[in-house]
Amino acid sequence: MNIVDITTIRKIGEEFGWSERQLELALANAIRLSYVDRGMLVEVDVNLDLAAITVRRRSGYGEHGVWIDINTPILPSTKQLIGTMELMQWGDGAPGRILEAEVAGYRDGGIIYRVPDDKLVYIPENLISVMDFHEKPVVGSKQVITMCASIDPVSKMRVATRRGKEFVAAVTEEYYPDCISGIWMGASNSWAVIRMKPEHMSAWLEKDGINVKHLQTVLGLRRITLIPEGKGEDAQEVRDNELKHFINNAWKACKIAQLDPTKIVLHLPLEAPDARKLRTFQSMLQKIAPEREQVIL
Repeated sequence: MNIVDITTIRKIGEEFGWSERQLELALANAIRLSYVDRGMLVEVDVNLDLAAITVRRRSGYGEHGVWIDINTPILPSTKQLIGTMELMQWGDGAPGRILEAEVAGYRDGGIIYRVPDDKLVYIPENLISVMDFHEKPVVGSKQVITMCASIDPVSKMRVATRRGKEFVAAVTEEYYPDCISGIWMGASNSWAVIRMKPEHMSAWLEKDGINVKHLQTVLGLRRITLIPEGKGEDAQEVRDNELKHFINNAWKACKIAQLDPTKIVLHLPLEAPDARKLRTFQSMLQKIAPEREQVIL
């Protein structure tokens, strides 16, 4: 049988960003589902180049059964075809699932990725990493992504992300299980502060911090600052100890003049600090210690 409305079918495939082979599989599945609704099992072959469809039904049982061609098969409506494509778009699209995906192209400032089984997902511009925003990854390169629950309204592709605290936490935990005990994000999600046990931190920083640099590349971050879990006789000492490590590791030239339960007083280096760097540092300090007033001298 010839495909009558092949132009519309190809247009749908173009809007989904699908290859012709993917579109052929989707149309074949949509036809199978149309027959399943009628209690029939059929085999379907679709060839868009030849604009042809072959449909066969099973007659009889076991080795004595035969396949019989259906000369005028039931074809799905446009709505049924799109519904089948949406089902195929991401079979196991559990939100939070971490995948290695191949960059397949770009659209409206975002990035289209190819994931296993030749399916496509989309990361809109506001969810790509800061590094990818400034320099788009090369088509064909591999990156780590995390699936979201939403669907792009234009392409109908599943949406993924490479940005934010949840993404950083999920991927870090996947690469280094049971290491982290806290994550804070700042500088428009380009800077991550990660708290961990001291013994894990030593392993991360060995060989000139090769593990940190690798994770920074994987996550598309500009900067990662590590701080060890605090030590002390009580909760206040533990908290103070963690803050001292953060200030020392994030801005070594900044000196602590006073540190008490309600206030932090810091002395900046003598040379005039970069205003943007100061704002970013203060913002991160506020996220880590929101209960304390900051006094910068």
